[in-house]
Amino acid sequence: MKESDVEVVREPGAISLIFEMMHEQRKPLAIIQHGHRSDAWVVKVSPSRLILAKRDKALQFTAEAVEFQFRCVLGRNITGKSRIIRLNDDFFEVALPAEVAIIQRRQAYRVVPTVDSVAIFQTVTKMILSGRIEDLSSTGILVRLPQTTPIAVPCDIRALCLCLNHAEPTSDFTRPEIVKNFRVTIKAATMTIVRKADNGTTKFATYGIRFVPTPAEERQLARIIVGYERAARQKGLRA
Repeated sequence: MKESDVEVVREPGAISLIFEMMHEQRKPLAIIQHGHRSDAWVVKVSPSRLILAKRDKALQFTAEAVEFQFRCVLGRNITGKSRIIRLNDDFFEVALPAEVAIIQRRQAYRVVPTVDSVAIFQTVTKMILSGRIEDLSSTGILVRLPQTTPIAVPCDIRALCLCLNHAEPTSDFTRPEIVKNFRVTIKAATMTIVRKADNGTTKFATYGIRFVPTPAEERQLARIIVGYERAARQKGLRA
């Protein structure tokens, strides 16, 4: 595995968010110690500790180092190490990991916003451009622009604003479809147009914009992406 395929996260707020979202979505994670492995669920997240409920209640662990392995709610592979503070037959109390590794971050889970979601950005040459967002992940977007737009690849971006619209799914118990609006401004310096896709059949081309969000920006994006994923899943179940 290349080093570029791995990102190490050490910011406590970002680490907490990963486990908070696992708790919200009731996703299992694997706890490994001395070759023994048990699935567990996050019961509570605090600034310094996690409480986990384990599936295999008969499996014996000790108050020593443990390893985490799981796929987070955004589809990223996460690994990390911690130590068990307290345990019984049903629960672990472990220290919040000091760091976690995100494997293959470049393949972050992608969602498709509504068709009127747009990206507004300023290039290094001070051109102000706007294009439709084709898909969105926590590390980048695919944006649609006219073929005639003079953009070189790669191209640095000085400012990026995502205007996202999210239509919540309807049911027999809700009012007609409600559209929520989100605005996310990416302020980090690392924003680049990294690729162009053009099949020659339309007057538009798609550009891949990669960015490195701050922890606060990533938390905002993560919650929006989970909302899109949940809405898509609900619509699929009704189809």
